[in-house]
Amino acid sequence: MIFPWLVDKPNGRKLHDDAVPLIGGLVIYLTLLSMGLIFLVNTVAVTAYFVSAGLLTVVGMLDDWFGLTVRARVLCSFIATSIMMYWSGLIFTNLGNLLGMGDITMPLLVAIPFTLIACFGIINALNMIDGLDGLSAGITIIALASILISMEFHSRLRDVIIILTAAILAFQSFNLQLISREQKIFMGDAGSMMIGFTLIMMICYCSHATATRGPRFEPVTGLFFVGLPLIDMISTVLRRIKKGNSPFKPDRTHAHHILLCAGFSPRQTLIILLIIAALINGIGILLNYLAMPAWLQFALFLMVFVVYYQGIQHEFKLSCLSKKVSAKTVISSQLVNQRVKDSETHTNGIK
Repeated sequence: MIFPWLVDKPNGRKLHDDAVPLIGGLVIYLTLLSMGLIFLVNTVAVTAYFVSAGLLTVVGMLDDWFGLTVRARVLCSFIATSIMMYWSGLIFTNLGNLLGMGDITMPLLVAIPFTLIACFGIINALNMIDGLDGLSAGITIIALASILISMEFHSRLRDVIIILTAAILAFQSFNLQLISREQKIFMGDAGSMMIGFTLIMMICYCSHATATRGPRFEPVTGLFFVGLPLIDMISTVLRRIKKGNSPFKPDRTHAHHILLCAGFSPRQTLIILLIIAALINGIGILLNYLAMPAWLQFALFLMVFVVYYQGIQHEFKLSCLSKKVSAKTVISSQLVNQRVKDSETHTNGIK
């Protein structure tokens, strides 16, 4: 192994039993960089992206190795986003008519911190949901396809999306071990941070009007394209706060943990969550195609969030109840078996 220290070791929160290499994110970035240098036009914005994405990849590797603090991860995401904002001009300045009272246009003093927070939020969302084989990669592929469809396949991002999708599909093959004898690898924080940053920058670009074109889709439409990781992150944070825990303290209350607890296999859980992600993305594509107003899209997104949150909340309670019932059943069975053994021993003694 090139980096023998870059492995994910099992612990109480992990679903795997053996140490697994965490080189997926690095390989995806290097593939994107090498192919980008060959096929992409060298512009200031492209250079800024590769520098920013490279920074986050390195930071993610350090996080995989050392376990960085939340403050350090926030600072690094802010630096990467600042590079993109300064050199490419990608800033969320217009959120559209979210409230039905006209476009929400923000001055730079508000738009810059909003963009910084939005980028960290999506980066963290992809990072938090990356806890099941194939999940974050599958969600990313669905999101990339949704962006490409919404742009009607005409954009400078098309080549980037194709290259990135190909790299992620190659990783997916190893992560899910679709071919026998393949070494399992994980994406790691290096991959989830870089991919989350890439998705939010694409959404910013596509919802950003320029002198030569209007926005490809509303900023709120982008929420649907990162809907599952974003909604799952907010739901998890709300549950942690409700329990009095830190919103950044890792636990096993994500959607995939809850479904696994409910008795679904890892592959079934993956399929269920990817279907949910595809449905949420499909709603966004449909709303964009129908040119629905931003306020209606926002209202529907909030509705999707409420439905998801309530569904996961009930599933969480049911899985906890199921575990308690199963535990009591096992204990009762053990007591019955022990009594039978004691009875047999007593009978044999009388004989």
